[in-house]
Amino acid sequence: MAANSADYMHQDGGEDMVEKFKTGSKPEGLKILKVSLIVGGVISGALLLWQLSSVLLLFFAAIVAAVILRSGAKVIEDHTPIDAPWSLVICVLALALIVAGFLYLLGAQIVSEATTVVQRLPEMINSLGERIGIHSLYGRLEDRAGEFAGGGNLVAEVAGYSSALVGVLANVLLVMAAGIYLAARPKQYSRGILRLVPPRVRDRASVTFGHSGEALRLWLLGQLVSMTVVGVLVTLGLYVLGMPSALALGFLAGVSEFVPIVGPILSAVPALLIALSEGGSSVLWVLLLYILVQQIEGNIIMPLVQRRTVDLPPVLTLFALVALGTLFGPLGVLLGTPLTVVLYVVVKDLYLGETLHEDVKLPGKD
Repeated sequence: MAANSADYMHQDGGEDMVEKFKTGSKPEGLKILKVSLIVGGVISGALLLWQLSSVLLLFFAAIVAAVILRSGAKVIEDHTPIDAPWSLVICVLALALIVAGFLYLLGAQIVSEATTVVQRLPEMINSLGERIGIHSLYGRLEDRAGEFAGGGNLVAEVAGYSSALVGVLANVLLVMAAGIYLAARPKQYSRGILRLVPPRVRDRASVTFGHSGEALRLWLLGQLVSMTVVGVLVTLGLYVLGMPSALALGFLAGVSEFVPIVGPILSAVPALLIALSEGGSSVLWVLLLYILVQQIEGNIIMPLVQRRTVDLPPVLTLFALVALGTLFGPLGVLLGTPLTVVLYVVVKDLYLGETLHEDVKLPGKD
């Protein structure tokens, strides 16, 4: 009797467990499996994106190049009866002619002056060392560099620099070619990118996509104006002060203006070293010149430009450059500001405007 009761209880418990497995355990197990697969997919995707970060940055550089080309083509279309794709062809040819003419007229002089600066570098560093009480500073730095390199093979080092230069040139050609393709059919590629967005938010993403593209275009236009003004003012100022290599240093100052905050500081270093080697009060006058040019650029030029472009907070720009430079190296610093412009507009449009319903002003919207 007791044995039959035990068998009955065992049978009844087993049936309950089977029923529980059928109704609850199996769906719960499938749910856990589904969540695990999703988490694993997200992690794998993040790792894949991290491995492809340099490729993604080059793709963004191609987008920047495409925005520049499309802006030039749009100017041609607005002021002439020429339509696409011939407007883009004319824009590319015009830019090529401008670059070729610049190199023909001033390229040799800039290269010559830059070579002079490089040749005088040991003298300038030793002069700086004498002023701070360190004799033969350049030789000591050279010895430390040799120790740090561990007595490596000179031929191998030269080959490494050569391969790095070839890699940079290959990336530039890749970006330019991809930029031309993107500029030729911008709507086709933008639709392809938007297809990656869920259909229920695709229309809103398309609007934000347009705002960020317009903001990037206006920011690039503002930077072009700023770079031109700074380059001309520094060149003229150094000529007035009688500094050697004024054209090369002015060209460097203008190009470095593409990277806000960090670029102007780095571009002033060669000029200050040359002024220091000249002796007298030259270094003070050169320092005052660079400060004056930056004051003109920051208080007169940029406020006029930022009426139509993105007014990025300086602290946000600085930390964005530091963060992207730490993560991605020189390419991150070079593209840090335009990438921050795009992200800044996206956050303002989607979060502040769409989610918090605040009144935000965007270059691509107003």
